[in-house]
Amino acid sequence: MMKRTKLAAFCIVLAGVMLSACGERASDISQVTPSETEERVPIATVDSIGLEIGGSDYVFANIMAVEFGPDGNIYVLDRGAYSVPVYSSTGEFGIEKCRRRHGPGELLMPLAMAVLGDGRVAVCDPMQGGINNFSFDGQWEGVSAEFNNNPPMKMSGADSNAFVALKLTIEFEGPPVTVFTIGRYEEDSEPTAIYYRDEFPFDPEDLTELLNRTLFSAEYTADRDGNVYLTPMSTEDYIVQVFDRDGNLTLEFQREMDRVEKSAEEIAEEKLWMEAWLTSIGAQGVLIEYEPNPYRLMTSDIGYDSQNRIWVRRGTELVPVFDVFDMDGELLFTAEVEGAGEDALFWDFVIDEHGMIAYSLNPEFFHKIWIMELPE
Repeated sequence: MMKRTKLAAFCIVLAGVMLSACGERASDISQVTPSETEERVPIATVDSIGLEIGGSDYVFANIMAVEFGPDGNIYVLDRGAYSVPVYSSTGEFGIEKCRRRHGPGELLMPLAMAVLGDGRVAVCDPMQGGINNFSFDGQWEGVSAEFNNNPPMKMSGADSNAFVALKLTIEFEGPPVTVFTIGRYEEDSEPTAIYYRDEFPFDPEDLTELLNRTLFSAEYTADRDGNVYLTPMSTEDYIVQVFDRDGNLTLEFQREMDRVEKSAEEIAEEKLWMEAWLTSIGAQGVLIEYEPNPYRLMTSDIGYDSQNRIWVRRGTELVPVFDVFDMDGELLFTAEVEGAGEDALFWDFVIDEHGMIAYSLNPEFFHKIWIMELPE
C-alpha cells in the first residue's frame, strides 16, 4: 500500500489544469466555423536569451517558468540555479531577484513563479514555507501564504496582489480521491475564487489517466484585469473560455477542426520523453508507465495581446501555428512562427500585452528563451 508521504510528494510534482467548470456560465456556446485558408501571417523571432557557455547571467540551469512582468521585463524561474533573473524585453540582464542560500526567503525548492500585477514576484517554495514574495528590487517580504504540502502550481500573475494557479490534493476519508482545482489566490492559502474543479478516484496504477485529468487537462493564463483565458487540452474539441476574476464565464466558443493522428514515431518519442521526465523529477509511489493518446491535441497554448486578441496554438500542427480571435470569438487570422520548425514541438509559449516569448521544455543542447514580435 502506498504511504501518505509518497502521495504528498507525488502531489507536489503532478499538479495540472482544470476539467469541469464552476461558477456562473454563459448560456450558449458560440461556434466558430471560419473558411479555411492556407495563408498564414508570419511571426518573426527577433532575439533570444541563453548561452551554452558564457557569462553566468545568460546560462540557465533548468528553466521552470517564464513570465512578462507589468513593466514588460522578462522574469525567469531557473529552478536549477535556484534564482529568478530578470531581463529587458530585448534580452539584456537586469537583476537577480533571489538565489539559493539558507536564510529566510532564499530558494531551496522553487516550484512555480508569478509576477503580480503590483510588480512583486511570488515564488512557490514549500521548503521555505509556501508563497514567498519579493519586492520590485528583490527584497524578501515574507511568506504570504503557507503551503508545506500540495502547494499551488503553474502560477500566472493576475491583477493587484493576485495570481491564478492549479492545486492538486488527495483526500483520504474513505477510498483515496483526487481533488483538482484551479483558482485565484490573494496572499492566502485559500483561493478567493474557484474557476474549475474535478474530483475522481485516485488510482496509482493508472498514471496516464491521472496526468490527462490534471497536468494535461488544460492551458490557461490571466491578464492584469484578472480575466482568465483557458483552453481544454482535448483530442476531440477545440474550445476557448474566458472567465472574470470571480469565476464567471464571460465568453466561450469552439472551432471545428479535423482530428489528426500521431505517427508511430511521435507516440514513441512522447512516451520515452514523458517517462524519462517523470523519473528525473522524482515521481514516487506510482508505476512510471505512460501511454500517449494516439491523436494530437486540438489546442496546446493560449494567450492575449494589447489589441484585445486571443491567441490559441493549434496542437494538431507540429510547428507553432496560432489562431487569433477577437473578444467576440471571431477568427481574425492564423499565424506561424517563422523558422521554428518541428523542433518547437516542445516549446511553451507566453503571450500577453508585452509580446510573445517561448522556451523549450525539452532542449536538445541548452536552455534558451526566444523573443518574438507579434504582428499588428
